[in-house]
Amino acid sequence: MRILFNASKRLSPRVTLRVLAGGVLGSALLLAGCGNITTIEPPTYQVNDVQTFKVYGAPNQIMMVEVHDKQSSVSPETWASALSGHGFPPRLDFITDATQLGPNQVLRDGYRVVVVVSPSQATMGEKICTTPEATDYPADTTRIPTRIAFCAGDKPISELRANFVKADLEQQVTNNGGSIIAQLFPREIRDDSDRRCGMFRAGC
Repeated sequence: MRILFNASKRLSPRVTLRVLAGGVLGSALLLAGCGNITTIEPPTYQVNDVQTFKVYGAPNQIMMVEVHDKQSSVSPETWASALSGHGFPPRLDFITDATQLGPNQVLRDGYRVVVVVSPSQATMGEKICTTPEATDYPADTTRIPTRIAFCAGDKPISELRANFVKADLEQQVTNNGGSIIAQLFPREIRDDSDRRCGMFRAGC
């Protein structure tokens, strides 16, 4: 079986970041059946302090998911359910509307996950948080590109791109929600600029 996830990350403005190999391997098998394979490209991070990811959901580990899908391929509620309760502790629960908050729950203003199904060419960099734009995908397409970002206000903190198989799109979203969250909210990030760190050394 071929692993479809690559641990290498793109360059951030200051440092090349990479998730530890162990964490990647734990979430790298993104299979939804023998012939239907979802691929998730390596994520990009704009911070190098993993602790920051653990407090963005404070005080009660709840966050909004904002879905942009011109063709309503998968409902926002399905996305929220697929992404909830996964990743490294503390785990987040996602909602689609502030009316879904419990009596003592509050949202951190501006912190959210943004999903753009079949994004336009203009939906790049900070625009995924400021002006995300979904487009129609061709009727005969077999794969649907989707950009997913964790945004803090108008800044993407982490971002990845997934390619879902259209024929089984809703099930693929459900099956891969945990892998997506593990990459957006990592437990470990390795600093490649630290020469003391080996590729498989934990804690680097």
